[in-house]
Amino acid sequence: MTENFILNYIPQRIKQLGYRNWHLRYRALTVLGQSRVIIAAYNELWFIVDHPVGLVVDSDYGVYDSTGNSSNENMHQHRGEITIQNSDPNPKKNNIHPSNHCELIWPSLQNNNTPKRK
Repeated sequence: MTENFILNYIPQRIKQLGYRNWHLRYRALTVLGQSRVIIAAYNELWFIVDHPVGLVVDSDYGVYDSTGNSSNENMHQHRGEITIQNSDPNPKKNNIHPSNHCELIWPSLQNNNTPKRK
């Protein structure tokens, strides 16, 4: 899912969930080999940008698996407990290596009675 598609899709998806107020946050995560990151996103919505290489993202909404090992369908939208795992047997300490990066867009949902941030 491209960043442009996500940014155009978010207003519709937020409205479907019953929210009117939200603001965007971007997260760029580095997940070294043989490690994982867990995000508690129970009342949140997260979108995977593009196609992170060598990572598996698992949540209540489904699985995104770019390793080619298990998933026929990759979910770019995630909610609930989100686990991002890199099963590469060799931890890479080089931060520019593409197989340990995951970029996410997080539309931070706000209570409908909370004024929008400007």
